[in-house]
Amino acid sequence: MTDVTTRSAAAPTSSARISPPAEVRFAIDDLYATYLWALDTQDIEVYLGTFWPEAAFIETQLDGEVLSWEGVDSIREFTASHFGGYNGHQHRESNRVYLDGGAPDRVRLRSYWSTTHREAGSGEVSLSSTGHSFDTIERRGDEWRFVRRWVERWPGDAEHPLRSATHPASDRHPDPAGPAHHGGSH
Repeated sequence: MTDVTTRSAAAPTSSARISPPAEVRFAIDDLYATYLWALDTQDIEVYLGTFWPEAAFIETQLDGEVLSWEGVDSIREFTASHFGGYNGHQHRESNRVYLDGGAPDRVRLRSYWSTTHREAGSGEVSLSSTGHSFDTIERRGDEWRFVRRWVERWPGDAEHPLRSATHPASDRHPDPAGPAHHGGSH
């Protein structure tokens, strides 16, 4: 197995930027592509297959409210309530920052996301939402999946994840040994 924790010399341990080898980056690319295609084509089984059974999905609203769903069954319930009403959406994810996940087969990532929507009648395309995510991905055997996916709408005042010795999101985005649950309701 390839160790994915090669640290950048200048980055502090709490938010140590890493540079995973190509095969790890490709596997993570595949995970995000599978996740996004399943989300946009509303294939719930494939979508849920991108999460480990005990994973958490967390969403921060613009008003700061944090909602959390733990375990695939809970994520299924939340996701199923949204599928069917979002035809025409396309989600994109980019500008990844790879961070030390605290274990050889665990990576934390910060990235941007955006969503466009095509109106069925007019064909008009609009940007419907933007945000950033703070994810934890883990390899078990030869497979990478989400342990935690935390998405936030773009607040306009996000800080760079490597700005200081203390990760600016560490209080809001702690990464315990297991999946996170952050006081949100559902």
